[in-house]
Amino acid sequence: MSRATRVSRTTRVSRATRVRLALLVAGVSLLVFGVQGLLDEPYLSGHRLQVLVWAAGGILLHDGVWIPLVLVVGLLLGRVVPDRVRGAVTAGLMTSAALAAVGLPAVVREHDHNGNPTLLPLPYLRNWLLLLAAVAAGTAVAVVVQWRRGRVGRGPSGAGRPGPGRSGGDRSGGQSGRPTGPNARRDREPRQKPTNLA
Repeated sequence: MSRATRVSRTTRVSRATRVRLALLVAGVSLLVFGVQGLLDEPYLSGHRLQVLVWAAGGILLHDGVWIPLVLVVGLLLGRVVPDRVRGAVTAGLMTSAALAAVGLPAVVREHDHNGNPTLLPLPYLRNWLLLLAAVAAGTAVAVVVQWRRGRVGRGPSGAGRPGPGRSGGDRSGGQSGRPTGPNARRDREPRQKPTNLA
C-alpha cells in the first residue's frame, strides 16, 4: 500500500470521526434540552408520567415497527425495482413515510378541537393528500429521468467497444498504414541489397 493511499484513508477516517462526534454532540444537546423543558415546564408539572409513557411508546414504535418495516421494504425494493431507478423510488417512499409520521396525527384529530376550532384550524387531510401527490409526481419524474439516462448511458449493443483490427486510440478501422499479421515484423525490417560476388 502506497503512502498516498494510507494518507487518503486516514483523512477519510478522521473526517468520518469528526462528523460522528458532531452528530453525537448535537443529539446529546437536544436530549438535555428536552429533559430540561420537561422538568421546568409548569404546564407539564402534573403530566410528566404521561410524557414519559409517550416517549417510551415512541421508542418502541420506532424500533419494533418502523425499523423492521423499513428493512422489509428495502429488501423488496432490492428484488423488484431495477437498479437505475431504485434511488428515486427509495427517496419517494422515505419522504412519504416522513409525511405520514408527521401529518397523520393532525389528520386523525382534524375535527377533534374540544370546542376550540383554533387548535386545528386547517384542512389537514386535504393538505396531506396534496403533499403526497406532489411527492408521487416528483418521484415519477425522477424515475423517468433516471431510466432514460440509463438507456442513454448503455447505448446500442457493442457501442464503445473496439472492433477487430481497432485499438482504443485508433479510430480509423485498423487502416493505420502499417502492415499487420505474422509477416509484419519481416516486412518492417529494411531490405538489404544483394551483394555481387562476381
